[in-house]
Amino acid sequence: MDVKRFVFCFVLVMTFLVVVSTEIKRTGVPLIHNYPRSVYKAGTQNWGMTQNSKGYLYVANNDGLLEFDGQHWQLYAVPNNTIVRSVMAIGDTIFIGAFEQFGYFYPDANGKLAYHSLIPITERKYHNCDEIWKIHSTAEGIVFQSFKYLFTFNKGKISVIEPFSTFGHSFTASGKLFVSDVEKGLFYLMQDALIPVSDDKLFARNEIRCMIPLDANRLLIGFINDGLFVFDGKSLAPWNTKVNEMLKENTVFSGIGLSNGYFAFGSIQNGVYLANNKGEILQHINRYKGLLNNTILSVYEDRQGNLWLGLDNGIDYLEINSPLTIYDYNFHIESTYASIVYNNYLYVGTNQGLFSAPLNSLDNSKNDQADFKLIPGTEGQVWNLHIIDGQLLCGHNFGCFHIQDNKAVRITEERGYWSFTTHMGQSDTIIAGTYAGFSILAREGNSWKKIWKVEDFEESSRSFLQETDTTFWIAHGYRGIFKVELSKDLRKAKNVELYNHVHGLPPELPYNVMRINQEIVFSSKKGFFAFDKDNKVFIPAEKINNIFNDQPAIDNLYPDAGGNLWYFSFGSMGLMRLLEDGKYTQITAPFKRINPMLIESYESVHVFDNRNVFIGSQKGLLHYDPHFKKDYNKRINVFFREINFYGKDSTYKIFEAESLNKPERIMRIPFHLNSVSFRFASPAFDAADHTTFAFRLNGFDKNWSLWDKSTYKEYTNLNEGEYIFEVKVNNLMNSSDLIYSYSFIIEPPFYRSKLAFGIYTAFFILILAGNLFFIHRRIIKTRLREQQKHEKELKEKESAYKEKALEAEKEIVQLRNESLRNEISHKNKELANTTLHLIHKNKILNSIKNQLNSIIDKQSSHSIKPEIDPVISKINKELKSEKFQELFEHYFDDVHQDFISRMKEKHPDLSPRELRLCAYLKMNLSTKEIAPLMNISIRGVEIGRYRLRKKLNLDREDNLINYLMNF
Repeated sequence: MDVKRFVFCFVLVMTFLVVVSTEIKRTGVPLIHNYPRSVYKAGTQNWGMTQNSKGYLYVANNDGLLEFDGQHWQLYAVPNNTIVRSVMAIGDTIFIGAFEQFGYFYPDANGKLAYHSLIPITERKYHNCDEIWKIHSTAEGIVFQSFKYLFTFNKGKISVIEPFSTFGHSFTASGKLFVSDVEKGLFYLMQDALIPVSDDKLFARNEIRCMIPLDANRLLIGFINDGLFVFDGKSLAPWNTKVNEMLKENTVFSGIGLSNGYFAFGSIQNGVYLANNKGEILQHINRYKGLLNNTILSVYEDRQGNLWLGLDNGIDYLEINSPLTIYDYNFHIESTYASIVYNNYLYVGTNQGLFSAPLNSLDNSKNDQADFKLIPGTEGQVWNLHIIDGQLLCGHNFGCFHIQDNKAVRITEERGYWSFTTHMGQSDTIIAGTYAGFSILAREGNSWKKIWKVEDFEESSRSFLQETDTTFWIAHGYRGIFKVELSKDLRKAKNVELYNHVHGLPPELPYNVMRINQEIVFSSKKGFFAFDKDNKVFIPAEKINNIFNDQPAIDNLYPDAGGNLWYFSFGSMGLMRLLEDGKYTQITAPFKRINPMLIESYESVHVFDNRNVFIGSQKGLLHYDPHFKKDYNKRINVFFREINFYGKDSTYKIFEAESLNKPERIMRIPFHLNSVSFRFASPAFDAADHTTFAFRLNGFDKNWSLWDKSTYKEYTNLNEGEYIFEVKVNNLMNSSDLIYSYSFIIEPPFYRSKLAFGIYTAFFILILAGNLFFIHRRIIKTRLREQQKHEKELKEKESAYKEKALEAEKEIVQLRNESLRNEISHKNKELANTTLHLIHKNKILNSIKNQLNSIIDKQSSHSIKPEIDPVISKINKELKSEKFQELFEHYFDDVHQDFISRMKEKHPDLSPRELRLCAYLKMNLSTKEIAPLMNISIRGVEIGRYRLRKKLNLDREDNLINYLMNF
């Protein structure tokens, strides 16, 4: 080891031994999160801070009480809208002090913070109490301090202590409450009485800004005008230390003791100072190093060991409990691609050029800024820094530079130099990977020059390794793995082979080439592979894969001198630390905080020794101290800030809901509030802006949501049933598998409620009984109807039978009638024939009679008369014979249903001759036809008709024939 190296190591080790022993780093600046008023949306000044049982941060702000749960800021105003000067939390009770107002915030029945003023229970004469500057928890109760009074709140009552003149500020230290009186000096409170401690004039003429136990017997007291003094219980003595010099110069305004035994002092003019118990400054952080403001009104250490600063304009959060610090844009350092320590200087390659600073300027306790300066001529993108044979080379977008005495000498005008390696360990020849293949550099005295560019290979060679004198492996991000065989004089590529998935590598690019334990291996998204020379294929590198335990693709890997493997994978950093037994243990927790800051695919790490690791990032150069002790396994809690059940016209809100899983505590929500929203938070302030959540609603969601920063989830129009809302949290610093849940039941609407179903059941039973009753009645009615129907059918059948019988009978009657009609027709015919025969006979007889009478008349002698008269007599007798008439009447009555008898019965005064005339007329015989039948003249027939009308009492309008036909 050369002298320079020894001196450098000694300086750096001495510097960082302090870091390890104090647990507060001096190198770099803690990671700072700024909260300007535009973020928290309240007043500029912040006078005090505290945390409740859940870890929420509460801030005394000009506009009221500020609350921060890690994701949300919320402001609570006090009744008189005055500045809140003091705040203190005990459990979930937040005590506050303002102008002529003091009291406490406490969750109401629904969990929402509600203010309870203590002024109403204070005697009226003490109401004009001015500002309440401090709040303390003591054995006597909660003490509120103004310059006029001390108010003690205990068991619901307020007691008051008045000053001798005017109170100064009060402080709790070594288990006692100290308060100063501007005329009488320092006192402490005991049983509602002020016990004198010191009447030193310094207490009278100066304002106390902080009081901290220095050790078991001494107090460290900060005076606003005179700085820090040590008080041993009797006298005051200046604390002659470096931090006191700075605080006297910049005016101390606030201060606290830290949990690690050290101190944090806030100044008015120059930010915050972190010091040990010897007064040595460990860190000095001001506006030039990242604070929003140089005036520190309040200082608070949270439960994670980090520092909150209440500023005159804003709030800052400093991650002092971390092995990581940074040199960022405040030190002129932007995105960092390479870093290296060389000749007692730290060189940092950025996107803006190459910067350097002396190592002794990196101690953040000494200067306001580390002296990083740009090396002229290196403006632009720096890719790589490499020490070869004691000389520093810089790979740059604009070429290759030799860095010497903080000056850059351009070796070549050729653009784009990625990296360098010596030719098989020969320090006089360098092979450089460029944008377009290889260039060969040769030593020329104390410098270097480019002697030629390798021919016949033009691919970008950012990542390459030399296997033999002439064999090189190059990983190309878009093509695959090149194996290049150069000529012995390194002037040209004799053979170029491209390997990809066809040769056993996974199909998905990219691949990377690296050397682990002297073995060349190739990383991919499927693990590590080695090259089988015999078969010219790639096979899994089992030994290396076993080290990384199936770790996803390794983008970059940096072995250190101790055999440890520093790696980057998918934008995440890790360390495989080599143990004494030759095995490796994986470390990732310290790097989770910076993973979002890394430059993916261009990560870089420089391990100077086992206590100093420099890491490139988008925001600057990070410093990591592996020996810094930090607990990464702290539980991360999730709290339900607000649960809102709502419907169309109403809402029900629950604030600060507890995780409800027990059946007896499950909330039962009416159906008209069947929409719900959840707002939740996790008060883990380390990298709070990178805290993510996953959630699901059992009973509705099938799967967990994706990890997301959202802290709000809403579900609308849920069906009735039991639901469990579950949340998981993931923080860069910690991760948790715990599930936080809230159970509730959406009751069914009334028409689907148990009562409704009871009513429905009763109605159903009633309806069923009614139906059974009606069914029974219906069965009876049906049976009756069936019986009636059967009877009806029987009657119908009987009626049908009767009808059929009647029809048959009618048919028989019809047949009989037909027979009768036939018989009547026959008789009519016989009657007609008889009548015609009688008419014809009478005509013939009358003709014969007339002829005989004519013969008698013609004979003059009457000799023949005796002979003819008997014949004429016989003829007359025949004409007058009743035999034919009786026969006629017999036939006529058979045909015309006793017409003659009915006529006699109705008209008994009719003579037989007139009855016969009626019969002839009914037969519709003409007068001419009737005359011979009655053996009378036609005139006689007409006379007979006339007389007949008279006897029948017919009017002139009545037709005799019609009357007789219808009789």
